[in-house]
Amino acid sequence: MTSQRTRASGREASSERRRFLLSASTVGFGLGAVVDVVLFHLVFQTHHLLSGAYDPYSFEGLRTNVMFDGLFLGVMLGVMGLGIAGCWRLVNGSATRFSARYAIGALVVGMGTFNVVDGVVSHYVLDLHNVVHGTVAWNPHWLAVSLALLAAGGLLLRSADGYRVRP
Repeated sequence: MTSQRTRASGREASSERRRFLLSASTVGFGLGAVVDVVLFHLVFQTHHLLSGAYDPYSFEGLRTNVMFDGLFLGVMLGVMGLGIAGCWRLVNGSATRFSARYAIGALVVGMGTFNVVDGVVSHYVLDLHNVVHGTVAWNPHWLAVSLALLAAGGLLLRSADGYRVRP
């Protein structure tokens, strides 16, 4: 009877671990987008979401790009909110405790996932924008750093002590 209960609680903890990974990675995905938009689109203005379609060097093109950057930022804040809600539900309604390293690893995996998706889909597949306006020279570097970020998150997850069932 005890071993059945232990196996059942182990399966439940494993399921909660996967749900926490998904929720925290969703927060990281949104956070990666927010950091990208704020730093690269708005502060450094090296690329905008639709700079491949609207000239970022003309006044109207810049206004249009900044508007779409803002809309995208709002959507990604919503994505972060969904991830935070998922984490909140798991942490408050669960018998499982997650390590800080596991949570940070999940966030970094989410951020790396956003950057890889952005690098492949936005820069190469749809050609929406490049890392630096008017040149594709920095796109491979962006993708390499994005893959390194994803790998770093994976290493953090692997090295994390994971979870403990609360007594």
